Amino acid sequence: MRAQSVGLIFAAFVASAKGFTSPACSNLVSKEATSKLSMSDFADDFMQETPDQTQQRIQDLVDEHPVLLFMKGTKIFPSCGFSSTAVQILNTFNIDFHSVDVLADEAIRSGVKEFSDWPTIPQLYVAGEFIGGSDIMIEMYQSGELGEMIEKSKADMM
Repeated sequence: MRAQSVGLIFAAFVASAKGFTSPACSNLVSKEATSKLSMSDFADDFMQETPDQTQQRIQDLVDEHPVLLFMKGTKIFPSCGFSSTAVQILNTFNIDFHSVDVLADEAIRSGVKEFSDWPTIPQLYVAGEFIGGSDIMIEMYQSGELGEMIEKSKADMM
């Protein structure tokens, strides 16, 4: 909603600066509002995140969430079979894990591969530790090792 409002304000601002008037624009934005608007108001919406900022954002996510899955798609609608497998494994533990859809954020998609030094998605983190992708999750699930890690993480959550 904010982007639409900003877009309408910007359109009215440009129109009024060029001397165009429109009853529709006048009704949306008062002259007072458009005269106070400047390009710096839009800077945050269009600034590109630096690689260091992306790495910090990933670190913050890892630190904030005891069980974190970077995946393609969402928990409810995974967009690839490997992500679907990862979600199914985590769901067997009846935990509330956090997921990040890398398809919705290209900076995270490429940045998480660098962060973990692991080339594929999904990527699982438990208690701040990188575990691996779905193949490693399957092996650890079958051996019981993943269950132990999850149980410890659940205890830490309480």
